[in-house]
Amino acid sequence: MKRLFEIDLKDYKKTDSVFRRPSARAIIIKGDKIALVYSKREKYYKFPGGGIHDDEDKKEALIREVREEACFFPYQRS
Repeated sequence: MKRLFEIDLKDYKKTDSVFRRPSARAIIIKGDKIALVYSKREKYYKFPGGGIHDDEDKKEALIREVREEACFFPYQRS
């Protein structure tokens, strides 16, 4: 997989505003295949997932986001 970019604290000045959004992403593997979602807006592939709402925990957010983005109903194996 090609690395598109990397963002680190060194990329920000102390005067820059910070926006944090907790999120959850899934790595879905079936056999030798990995599920990815294509973002038309950003024009690249990413693991399915997204932001965590205030009223949900990480697991609930992950399940909701995977259903929304990949039309897949995940379950935990390990």
